[in-house]
Amino acid sequence: MKLFGLRYFSIKSENTLFELPENLKPNNLFVYSLGQNFTVNYYGKTYTTRLILQSVNARYLVGYILKSTDVHLINLNEKLFSEEDIQNWEKIFFIIDQETQIFACQQDYDVATAENIKNVLELIANAPLFTYGYVVKLEYIVDKFKFWNIIDEANGIFQIAFKLNAPNLFGGSKRANAWLRELKERHNMTSVGVDVRNENAALTYDQEELESYRDYADSGGGEWTLTVLQNKKKKKFKSANHLRQKELDIENDSPAYILSNIDDVIKRMINIFSSLND
Repeated sequence: MKLFGLRYFSIKSENTLFELPENLKPNNLFVYSLGQNFTVNYYGKTYTTRLILQSVNARYLVGYILKSTDVHLINLNEKLFSEEDIQNWEKIFFIIDQETQIFACQQDYDVATAENIKNVLELIANAPLFTYGYVVKLEYIVDKFKFWNIIDEANGIFQIAFKLNAPNLFGGSKRANAWLRELKERHNMTSVGVDVRNENAALTYDQEELESYRDYADSGGGEWTLTVLQNKKKKKFKSANHLRQKELDIENDSPAYILSNIDDVIKRMINIFSSLND
């Protein structure tokens, strides 16, 4: 099973009259929302989530994203025929590491693209939180070598752009985090954009500064766009197209199998989470 990773975190976006309950912390809001079994509609399909297991140490959570695939059946009978709609669902397996705030998700494009999964999860996560003034954000964990590979292979650079989300727990060790924390305190922003361009593909850059932004973005703190001159052509690259992918070697993804082999599944996932968190 091929997996990709998303980093989740909560940002205080506005002050409200309703404070979080004492037993609910900001970094738990994403998991809290998933456990509410909310359903959302996205491009004509209904999505929901189900958590099937919480491990003994409460760090890892296992569950599924479910997508409606209702079937309209016509059955022939002696007089004519009968019609009925039968509710059906397709599933995508996921496992959460609550300490590193990583959501590792099965990659199955026959059910949903990575973009659809990200958008659906944000809809589900934010549905119960509007009264508290918090917003949950998710960002892809990206191949950490792709950004510099693109620049190294380019004959010139037209654009370097970053969108970085407000500082969060996972980013405490990232250099960009201090700058984002200062901006958050001054402006209460939830994200900040950096976009520099040169129409002649003659853009220059400070490698150390860019690396701090790239590291933060690729770790799940935002996204980047590069527009470069390559083989005499102008080409655009986006971080979302270069996800960090890992392989989970299990026999199948049915709830029965996962539950009966949960210790082994989590043991295998620990190495994957470590790699996604690098």
